[in-house]
Amino acid sequence: MAAAWEEIRRLAADFQRAQFAEVAHRLSERNCIEIVTKLIAEKQLEVVHTLDGKEYVTPAQISREIRDELHVCGGRVNIVDLQQVINVDLLHIENRANDIVKSEKTIQLVLGQLINQSYLDQLAEEINDKLQETGQVTISELCKAYDLPGEFLIQALSRRLGRIIHGQLDQENRGVIFTEAFVSRHRARIRGLFTAITRPTPISNLITRYGFQEHLLYSVLEELVNTGRLKGTVVGGRQDKAVFVPDIYARTQSNWVDSFFKQNGYLEFDALYRLGIPDPTGYIKKRYKSAQLLFLRAACVGQEIVDQVEASVEEAISSGNWIDVATLLPSSLSVEDAGILLQQVMRSLSKNSSGLVFSDTIVVSEKFLSSCADLFSDMMQQKAEKEMKNNPVNLITEEDLKQASGLENSYANKKDKKDERRKKATEGSGSVRGGGGGNAREIKIKKTKKKGRKDADSDEESQAASTGRNKQPEFPFMSQEEIQDVLKTHIQDCPEELITELAEHLIRPLTKTYQEVVRSVFTSSTSSSGASRRQTMKDLQEEFSNLYNNIRLFEKGTKHFTDETQTNLAKHLLKTVCTDITNLIFNFLASDSMMTTENYSTITSEVRTKILGKLPEDTKGPLTKLHTSLNGKSIEDFLSCLDSAVDICGIMVKKGDKKKERQILFQHRQALIEQLKVTEDPALVLHLTSVLLFQFTTHCMLHAPGRSVPQIINFLSGKIPEDQHSLLVKYQGLVVKQLISQTKKTEQGDGDTTDNLEEEEGEDTIRKELQEITTSIKDLVLRPRKSSVTEE
Repeated sequence: MAAAWEEIRRLAADFQRAQFAEVAHRLSERNCIEIVTKLIAEKQLEVVHTLDGKEYVTPAQISREIRDELHVCGGRVNIVDLQQVINVDLLHIENRANDIVKSEKTIQLVLGQLINQSYLDQLAEEINDKLQETGQVTISELCKAYDLPGEFLIQALSRRLGRIIHGQLDQENRGVIFTEAFVSRHRARIRGLFTAITRPTPISNLITRYGFQEHLLYSVLEELVNTGRLKGTVVGGRQDKAVFVPDIYARTQSNWVDSFFKQNGYLEFDALYRLGIPDPTGYIKKRYKSAQLLFLRAACVGQEIVDQVEASVEEAISSGNWIDVATLLPSSLSVEDAGILLQQVMRSLSKNSSGLVFSDTIVVSEKFLSSCADLFSDMMQQKAEKEMKNNPVNLITEEDLKQASGLENSYANKKDKKDERRKKATEGSGSVRGGGGGNAREIKIKKTKKKGRKDADSDEESQAASTGRNKQPEFPFMSQEEIQDVLKTHIQDCPEELITELAEHLIRPLTKTYQEVVRSVFTSSTSSSGASRRQTMKDLQEEFSNLYNNIRLFEKGTKHFTDETQTNLAKHLLKTVCTDITNLIFNFLASDSMMTTENYSTITSEVRTKILGKLPEDTKGPLTKLHTSLNGKSIEDFLSCLDSAVDICGIMVKKGDKKKERQILFQHRQALIEQLKVTEDPALVLHLTSVLLFQFTTHCMLHAPGRSVPQIINFLSGKIPEDQHSLLVKYQGLVVKQLISQTKKTEQGDGDTTDNLEEEEGEDTIRKELQEITTSIKDLVLRPRKSSVTEE
């Protein structure tokens, strides 16, 4: 034993010497840092730098300091605040905090804060003190006061109910905690208040007035009603419109409803509202489950009233009369409800019962409507006969022709003198009525551009078609006001609104019937006097054949000219003779639809479009192509369309032979010669002479406008003797000068007197020269003609 203590003393002396001995080698701070860094890199040492970099801290020390700080702070500490205390990076603190939460169930991490069970127990004690003081607390208030999420608080406090917190959580509204004393106090208040109620009362008003907790009130109220402590019912569920109805009031209310319905056979929703029933429809359906009821907009009627209305309507229909069901129904029912009831009755009637509803509540039988329409039968016949006498061809009226011609000839008012010359020239037109080809005079000194004329024509046609569709019926019978006056005269004790609706209902069928009456009158009148009203088929075919042969011969004449002149001549032929033969066909077809006019030459493009709209589809197609070809440039295309149209219409065409052609050429020439003999107008003399000389030299008829005269004279160069051609050219120049001076005079009007005198002197000189040469020009044709250059 002594040896052992001796050994201990010796070792203690050695240790003391080692401590006081001077160190031969010391490690510098830099070497220590490098060694520690090396150990950390090789994961042999786990330490964390402090924020100032002067110390190393182990993770265990960080965890220890977090627990100490959590204890010091009372069980709740923010992780951000720990950074300042522990002096390490926030990332290391968060990592260690998560490790602590995982390892210790008593600590939780909520919204970046560490909370332990002791803090939650302390929190529960504070909430319990407040709960005992106020009777209830809400989770939303606690969330604001303690800055914690609601779900976390509900979960934490639920575990401590009955242990630390002496209260209960509302099962309907989990956001409220209340005490038994609070519930008892509210139950007593609710029981007393609702026991005193004697009439229906909205629950929402009571909540606002007495400050009840809504969910608690509904829970307690349902419990008291279900156990029978409160005599009444809650109507409307847990809604803003919920109403508490005491049994005493419900019995009185039910007695009144039953009594009223038994006596009157109907119930008004407004009356039930006034009784305090918030849902009248639901109340009635629940009260009268087995009864047959008809629900309207503002009332409910029983089967007795429905049967009464149905019987009255059937009687009125079978007797051929009318009835207003509003007189059979209670005055409190609105017109809308009466209309709904009537519609239901009409649906339930048998299919054999035919009647119409007017003014929502009036049923009118078909027999009564027929009797009303029969009142106008004699008037229709008289009016139709009078219409035919005053205007036998009524469908294409003069107004239609005036409107259509106004679109095409609106510019003609300033050209009265030219219109007169054109009228004289058309006396020799290509129709049979004029005795041969026509050559309307149209000389224009200033050419006006006609770009887009074809498009303009088509636009006018489409416009005419649209206006024709929107136009009133061609034979209006009576206006609605006139029909009302007739009905008032013959029908007694009829409401004003029924008279108005009857007239509105009858105006269309009466107008349609009137069209048929007019058609029958027209047909009978035309069949009795067809020879005076329209052409017979034989006359039509004769006139058509003459026009057709004239077009063929005129087309041969156009072939002698160049392309541009030939096109102008073709356009002129399409606008005149071709239009005449087209109008002849349209007028013939239109007569079948009471659409005819005595003078078919007055039919315009708009009227043709109107006629096309009335034709059947098989006829409409070829006639539309024929109508469209008039706006083209080719006679051949027109003749092709004409042949198709003729086939559809069934018109027999007599195509001329050589003998017939010579006869037509002779008649045409004689007509032009007779016209040339009587005219003294220089322009017309030049026009007729040129056309006649062309026919003499080529033996072809020519239908040319006045503006083509210069081209005809140029064509005659080399075809007639030189002296005759020179005379024609000279005469042409004088005519042009005269027309220019007349145009200037018309444009300038009254101007300087001196200038007017000079112009008048110039006109007199031109007039004298023309008078001197006119006879010589006429003699080129009227005197026995010499052989032309061509013939020689």
